[in-house]
Amino acid sequence: MHLSDAEFEQYQTDGYVVVEDALSAEMVETVRERLHEYTHGDREPETFQSQLEPAVERGEIEVDEQADAVRKFEGLGMVQNDDVFRDVMQNDRITAVAADLLGPNLKLLRSAAMFKPPQVGSEKGFHQDAAYYPIRPLDHVTVWIALDDATPENGCMQVVPGAHTDGLLGHEAVEYDTDIVIGERDYEPADAEPVPMEAGSALFTHCLVPHYTSPNDTDDWRRALIMSYMNARSRFTKSAADRPDWVDSVHVRGEEFPGCV
Repeated sequence: MHLSDAEFEQYQTDGYVVVEDALSAEMVETVRERLHEYTHGDREPETFQSQLEPAVERGEIEVDEQADAVRKFEGLGMVQNDDVFRDVMQNDRITAVAADLLGPNLKLLRSAAMFKPPQVGSEKGFHQDAAYYPIRPLDHVTVWIALDDATPENGCMQVVPGAHTDGLLGHEAVEYDTDIVIGERDYEPADAEPVPMEAGSALFTHCLVPHYTSPNDTDDWRRALIMSYMNARSRFTKSAADRPDWVDSVHVRGEEFPGCV
C-alpha cells in the first residue's frame, strides 16, 4: 500500500491522512486479545509502563477492578518483547505509507496503547507529539491505529488541519509530567476536525499537528495502538544521559546511520 498523489498532498497540506484497512480484521482482533491479556489476564507489562485514569487513581471514580481504568501502555518494550506489537510495527501496509512520508530508512520512536474505558476514559487536551521528544528534524509521523470504531462520542482523534505549519508551540504540564497540553495558544473544539475511523484504519499525523481527544461517554471501549516512525537520519538533541528513559529508537527497515537515532 502506498499513498496516492491526493493523499500525499493532503498530508502535506493538512498534516494528516487516514488509511483505511491498514490492519486486517484478524490482526485487529489479535491485538485486542493481547491487550486484554495484559489488562485483565495474567500477562504482566514488565517491559513497558502502564498508567491508570487519573480520576480513578484519585478515588474520584470507582471501577469494579483496576483493569477497567487503564489509560495507556507506553514504551518501546512493547515491540521489543512482544511479537504481536512487533508485527504491527513491521506491518507492510503501515511501513509503506510511513516510507512514502519519511523515506525508506525508518526507525520507531514510540509504541503505545491508548485506552478510553467506557464512561471512564478522560479527555486528552490539545498537544503536539513533537513536544515530548528531543529530536530533529521535527517531522516524525505518528500512526494512530483504531482497534475499535472511533467516534466523536467515544473519543476519536480530533486534529487542527494545517496547523503543523505553525511550528512547535509552548506546552505546560497537567496532572503529571508526562501529560502536557499546549499553553502558548488557545484552541477550542471548534478549531478541530473530528476523524471518526473504523477499527483497522490508521491515522498518519505530522508530529506538529495539534490534536486532542474528548472523554468516552459511551458504554463501549475505544482502544488504539500508536506507532511513531522517524527517518533514520534524525538526531536526538540531548545525550542518552540527559534524555528521559522512554526516549530511544528501534530499527524498522532500511539503513542505519552513525551518529543518528
